Amino acid sequence: MKKILSIILAISLVSYSLNFVISCDFGSINKNPNENPTTPENPTTPENPTTPENPTTPENPTTPENPTTPENPTTPENPTTPENPTTPENPTTPENPTTPENEWSYKNLLVGYWYDWGGSYQNSVKLKDIDLRYDVINLSFLYASSANQMPVFNPNNPSEVKEGVNYLHSKGKKVLISMGGQTGSEMRFNENNKNDLKKSILNVVNYYDLDGLDIDWEGSCLTDRTSQRITSEVLIDIKNDWQKQNKHFYITMAPELPYLKNSTESSGGSYIPFFKQLENYYDWIQPQFYNGWAFGPYVEQSESEELGLSLHSIVSNDDFDKRAEFYYLMTKYLTTKYSRLNDFYIIKPNKFVLGASTNEPAGRGGAYENALNKCYNLLKDNNIIIRGLMTWAINYDAYEGQVPSVNNQYIMFYKWSFAKWYSNTFFKNKQL
Repeated sequence: MKKILSIILAISLVSYSLNFVISCDFGSINKNPNENPTTPENPTTPENPTTPENPTTPENPTTPENPTTPENPTTPENPTTPENPTTPENPTTPENPTTPENEWSYKNLLVGYWYDWGGSYQNSVKLKDIDLRYDVINLSFLYASSANQMPVFNPNNPSEVKEGVNYLHSKGKKVLISMGGQTGSEMRFNENNKNDLKKSILNVVNYYDLDGLDIDWEGSCLTDRTSQRITSEVLIDIKNDWQKQNKHFYITMAPELPYLKNSTESSGGSYIPFFKQLENYYDWIQPQFYNGWAFGPYVEQSESEELGLSLHSIVSNDDFDKRAEFYYLMTKYLTTKYSRLNDFYIIKPNKFVLGASTNEPAGRGGAYENALNKCYNLLKDNNIIIRGLMTWAINYDAYEGQVPSVNNQYIMFYKWSFAKWYSNTFFKNKQL
């Protein structure tokens, strides 16, 4: 009996111990979920990963004071200020782009010839002292003294000419070399001369930094069709070479009036071969309305009625009183109206510059103010808009004093009168 009671007591003690241990373990399990893995103070606390003060605070990455402030990247005072990139004195000057499609393809022109050998009733004006109303200055002359000899330009002071050209360029002017002249009748070249002729022209153009070449051939060289063709091909080559460099090489011509008749192309001296070979390459033509020695157009019926002139009469450049009518008729019959009686080669008005001698000492049939004014008004009334005026020569326009006129009379000529006459007339043309 005593043994049985001992066994029962031992079983009771074991049972009590197990209950205590199990109770303690479940107590621990029920307590940990609230105090360790899911406590909001550590992984899910809003003060650390989602607090707005650190990653999304507007004071740091999205503050308007730094990346989007209008005072720095978009301020109008720096990149778009009109004083710097678009000032007209710098990028839009005509001497930089030099493409004829821009201003120089339509702007009104005052062209003048310049030389440094002097003479009566004229001044040896320096290039830097030329009146700035002149747009184009033709340096005279590039010429050859014998057939198949390369032409040369020999000014008295080459360095002064270079300085003058640079100055004129700084003022937006064009400077060309004029080839020929009265002493250039031996401008004769053959196939073997082509490369040498191109080099000779470019040597002068590059040395003086010139803008192109003016053809002023006179005399017997105008009968040499081979020479005309070779010269035209050389000028076309140069113009195309410059075009590849985004530069414009100007080609102009100054024919005397007798060489403008279509009939001269087949025989004798003529500019018609030059016109046809250089079509689409020349920039303007400036016929010489002086030294014609009684040359002039026949008057057609409509102009006879308009001007009160006798039908089929001739108005020559020697007629002082009808100088305006002479200028007008020659311009009209050379640009907008083909006259069967006169048979002149037609030149587009926007490529036509009227060439007049500055006064009588400069060339027989010289210009004067009333004649240019009346001619301008006649052309304007007939809607004939030409490019402007050319004169021989700037040296005469730089003179002031008494000069010979018609009928053995003297008149007062004021310095830069021709430039002023241009400003009051053809400068006002609005090109179409």
